[in-house]
Amino acid sequence: MPPNKKAKTSAATGPVIKLTYFDLPGPAEPARLALTLGGIAFEDKRVSFEEMKKMRENGELTSPGSAGTQLPRLEVDGKLLHQSLAQGQYCAKLAGMQPTDPWQAAKVDEAIQFIMQDIRGRTIEPTMSAPAEEKAAKRKELAEVKLPPKLEILDKILETSESGYLVGDELTLADLHLYVLCNWIGQEVLDGVPKTVITDHEHITAHCKKLNAIEAIKAWNAAKNPKLPWC
Repeated sequence: MPPNKKAKTSAATGPVIKLTYFDLPGPAEPARLALTLGGIAFEDKRVSFEEMKKMRENGELTSPGSAGTQLPRLEVDGKLLHQSLAQGQYCAKLAGMQPTDPWQAAKVDEAIQFIMQDIRGRTIEPTMSAPAEEKAAKRKELAEVKLPPKLEILDKILETSESGYLVGDELTLADLHLYVLCNWIGQEVLDGVPKTVITDHEHITAHCKKLNAIEAIKAWNAAKNPKLPWC
């Protein structure tokens, strides 16, 4: 799928899609970007934490047959899909970003799992719930010890990639997950973790700039993420 795809899929010719999350990138952003890159019309609904609590109280975050009660929530023709990884995969398939080759598709899943599970889930998130008196030390360890070797793995993959993407010759959902992760760290949202954690990795930084230059992403960031690009 060309990264600068122009055609738009209207609600009249495709599914009616609404993606609900807070007014920040977070785990909803890969799905948002996939839909945007695919030229697929969707409602980008943003809610406050208080509105989310009311949605939960009103039962809006639950649906028979849907495994989840949290945001983000993807609604497609009135049906609910929870879990951000599943949402991203669905949106990437709609956008034509999912490799048809089973091995390539598995490599995309491998990269996403590494980013979301090994880096975000097992490495970054434990520091977010650390006691205040321990957080500074844990963030220092995160920036200097734990994150660099994991990012180096992705940097090496990109170094050997002829396309500049994580898998194959075209942009995939794996690239969007890496992009969102790098923007999170690069904007120095995590206290004690400087953007040099990213910029010290030449090929990851180049990857981030490559996605920044895609017209659809550039327009999306201008409208939705005014603090981007950071690099």
